[in-house]
Amino acid sequence: MILTHIKLVDFRGYERLDLDLGPKGNLILGPNASGKTNLAEAIHFLSLARSFRTSEDENLIRYGQEIAVIETDIQEGAMHRTLRIEIGKKGKRIFLNEKPLRRLSELSKAINVIVYAPGDAALFYGGPSERRAFLDIGLSKQSEDYFRLISRFNRILKERNIALKKRSDDKMLLDALTDQLIEVAEPIVRYRTMYVASLNEVLPRVIGALRGDQAKAKIVYRSFVKDDGNFRENAKRAYEESLEGDILKKSTSIGPQREDFTFRLNGKDISEFGSQGENRIAALALKLCPYFLIEEQGRKPICVLDDVTSELDANHRERLLLFLNELGQTFLTATDSTLHGDTVIDISAHRSNRRN
Repeated sequence: MILTHIKLVDFRGYERLDLDLGPKGNLILGPNASGKTNLAEAIHFLSLARSFRTSEDENLIRYGQEIAVIETDIQEGAMHRTLRIEIGKKGKRIFLNEKPLRRLSELSKAINVIVYAPGDAALFYGGPSERRAFLDIGLSKQSEDYFRLISRFNRILKERNIALKKRSDDKMLLDALTDQLIEVAEPIVRYRTMYVASLNEVLPRVIGALRGDQAKAKIVYRSFVKDDGNFRENAKRAYEESLEGDILKKSTSIGPQREDFTFRLNGKDISEFGSQGENRIAALALKLCPYFLIEEQGRKPICVLDDVTSELDANHRERLLLFLNELGQTFLTATDSTLHGDTVIDISAHRSNRRN
């Protein structure tokens, strides 16, 4: 799939933007604070209806305005669609071919965007929440069933935590909620296990292209219980063993909401033994891997890379640019005017001009 045009109204610093986009490599070029990342953010927002920079949608609305609009034309093979998202201070509305989308899960069927942002360089250094989000977002785009499972699990988890806070002595209620958690946790863990296996099939190819060597790379998923064919029994035992602590802390301490994965490079945990540069390349490689999990060419994701070249040395920068040439539609933001792109979009003070 490709975006052929994008229109922004009162989004971030843009009062209005109308821009035709190239079908392959789009280089978004301009000085710092000119609006490059804002444009990249808008493109990514189309896929999830959420920002990779802020959790507050109100921050996306230009100062003094009530509504921000992102609108795009999508081409997928012979099929053409229009997508418009209106972001208000009290919520957002999404329209596909002028018809409102009732469920957010339908959005990923219309458009799929993967993003790498500067903060992702610390993916393996930081806490596990960002790594879990990587799995959950990737899986939710692939499977509406997984999206529903995660939503249901979070609702039950919230109920259990409320019960722990208000009625921690009500063992019957806690047991019932725990059984519901386990019922939903089992397919979540199964989905995550299969997704990690799929990522590990393509990861060596991607990181090898970016590094230029034959390094062995693998992510290791750590489920909260061993899945040896007796998941429910193992999970039941684990929740029983943690119950006393949960009651004291008034919070559920184990489950899919606490899981994590590690990235192993040449057999070693990269967060402990890898250099900053190795962590950066590993995070970039992992972020790009979902592109290769979609086999149908017309459904391949759009790739957005924000300010990645400034973090790389000349050798790795050249390898990345060569690698991006193999992909479909990409958007790369940069300040370096020596870089080249199939389509160059000049950004200056939230004004843009397509050069070619």
